[in-house]
Amino acid sequence: MLLLFISFTAMYSCQKDDSEKEYGFSKIYMPQSISLSAGINNNYPVPAGTDSSTYNYSVDTNDKKIKVTLGSYLSGPVTDAYSVDINVDNDTIQQLLNNKTLDPALYTLLPAAMYTLPTRLDVPGRSATFDLAIDIAQLKSDTYKGKKLVLAVKLTNPTKFELNTALSTTIVIVDVDALVIGPAVNVTTQYIKNPGNPFIADGFMSGSTRWGNLRDWSANAAARSHGGFGGFNSDNGGTMDMESGWGSPQILNGKIYQTVTLPAGTYSFDLSGGNWSGGENFMKDIGYAVVAPNLDTLPDYSDIANNTSVFYQAFAKPVQPVINFQLSATTRVTLGAVVDYEKTEQGFKTKQVILLNYPKHL
Repeated sequence: MLLLFISFTAMYSCQKDDSEKEYGFSKIYMPQSISLSAGINNNYPVPAGTDSSTYNYSVDTNDKKIKVTLGSYLSGPVTDAYSVDINVDNDTIQQLLNNKTLDPALYTLLPAAMYTLPTRLDVPGRSATFDLAIDIAQLKSDTYKGKKLVLAVKLTNPTKFELNTALSTTIVIVDVDALVIGPAVNVTTQYIKNPGNPFIADGFMSGSTRWGNLRDWSANAAARSHGGFGGFNSDNGGTMDMESGWGSPQILNGKIYQTVTLPAGTYSFDLSGGNWSGGENFMKDIGYAVVAPNLDTLPDYSDIANNTSVFYQAFAKPVQPVINFQLSATTRVTLGAVVDYEKTEQGFKTKQVILLNYPKHL
């Protein structure tokens, strides 16, 4: 009996505690395929944000290259060495352009002559990195001004372990005009009147304290859809608003805008003010955030797409309406939003707009 107890105790003591056991499968993936997209897609925008704290690239001043760091990571309990091949997948990008998931007027395949990539990555343990190096001179040429250059980088042929096929490709999206050096300067209140947080009304619809006009902003007749008033909504303390349905008429070719004079420089105009107010973007039809140089109004909705004389960003939930643009001289510009609501019960609200300036750029 004693022998049986000793044998049982010895067997039990050899068992690992749950906290010491290894779980899961070891699979190889690219962290950049999910780090900024939250799993919605494999997009990896460069830069990741509008100031120096969110830059996800480095500048090699000696080689005159922008270097976007990508990598390979092994999930699960094992950390053995392995190798993978590094390839590009131009067919995927072409498909996204053909089906208009990426607007061909704004997005272009990153030319092979503009970048270099290693062909293989040796990973000594769990992870390793490599650089996508892009030539600065070609990147900043007039050919790509206002463009977003796209490249699908993928890992293939692992010498050990399996690929997580859903996360082994990263779609790098390089916003040419947003590639700047140095922190952004918020110049919103210096140039834009009544920029929000909250917005201020200038008169209300008769019998209403909700619908009104925006002080210092212009709205065309289509946007003034609430008894001749529109652009202002008292929700959330005061928002810029264009919505139709729920008893209000369609807004076809609706415009809200303000004209300002900006000195030469690199700028970013964010119609959403950094974020849609509480998810208050319930668009069904595509809208446009627009910056129109040398105009005192905004183009009609039908004249915006593929219009090279203006800067614009198509937006619908959840796309943020951010426009990066450059001015070579002091310029009078009109900025704002244009919508065309064919479907009912849709719209957007934003608590504020933001204008950033970048004192130094490539």
